[in-house]
This record gives sequence, structure tokens and C-alpha cells, in this order.
Amino acid sequence: MTRALLPIAVAAIALAGCSSEDPADTTAAPASTSTAPAAGTSSAAAPSSAAPAASSAAATGGGCPVDAATLQKAFQANAEVAGAIILGKGFKDISCYQGYATALTQPEAMDTAVVVFKYDGTNKVWKALIGGTDNVCQDTVPASIRPKLKHCT
Repeated sequence: MTRALLPIAVAAIALAGCSSEDPADTTAAPASTSTAPAAGTSSAAAPSSAAPAASSAAATGGGCPVDAATLQKAFQANAEVAGAIILGKGFKDISCYQGYATALTQPEAMDTAVVVFKYDGTNKVWKALIGGTDNVCQDTVPASIRPKLKHCT
């Protein structure tokens, strides 16, 4: 019965959490400072800048809005991030702006983590970049985009 309700809950969370490109203020209290870096990079490494050829993706919102099911696939595709972060009941409180997205995990009896995603306009897929409970956006999301994403401020 629980497994049958999970897709419905994920869909409801996705619709509630990504209704526009302008995120609403929320309160989330990070509890610890662990982070999971993207595969093949260190957590201190800055991501490469987006290619100028992705202007058509930027014009359409850079993959925004995005739903929880899409982000979960991207999360599971990055073994390093998925191996370090407990997803729990799925993603909630999704925020999306200009090709970047953040989402909160829903683990049971554990700290909630923030996972950062980036849209690959060339391949039209989302990729999980990093996850953790403290300052995950600092070296991953451009400074001009951070204020527009929940959980990056």
C-alpha cells in the first residue's frame, strides 16, 4: 500500500514545490556540515561555466520547472551523490531557476539534505551536482543565481 502511494506523493510534492521560477521564502534548518561532491570533482572545485550555445535552453527557463521524479532520476544517475545522501521519501521543496535546481531530501530520523542540480541544455537532462546539509551552493551555483534558489541563501 505504501509503495502505491509513493508516486502520488512525489507528484503532489513536485507540483507544490515547483510552481514558478520565483521561489518563495522557506525556513529550513541545516543541522550538520556534510556534503557529497559531484563525481570526479572535489567539493571545493567550482563547476565549469555554461556554454553560450545553451541560449535556447535559457530562453525556455533552462529546464525549469522540473518535477521530483525527474530530479530523482538525475540523483540516482550520480552514484557518488546518491551514495552519500539518504533520499528517504523523495524530494520536496523544489526550487528551479535558470538551469539550476535545489531540492530537499526526506529521510527518516536523519538530517534533511539539500541536493543541487544543473540542467544540461545540450542533452536536455538534469544532473545532480552535489548534496549536503551546509553550504552546498557556495562553490557550485553562480552567485547571481543563488539568491533565486531556495536553500542556497
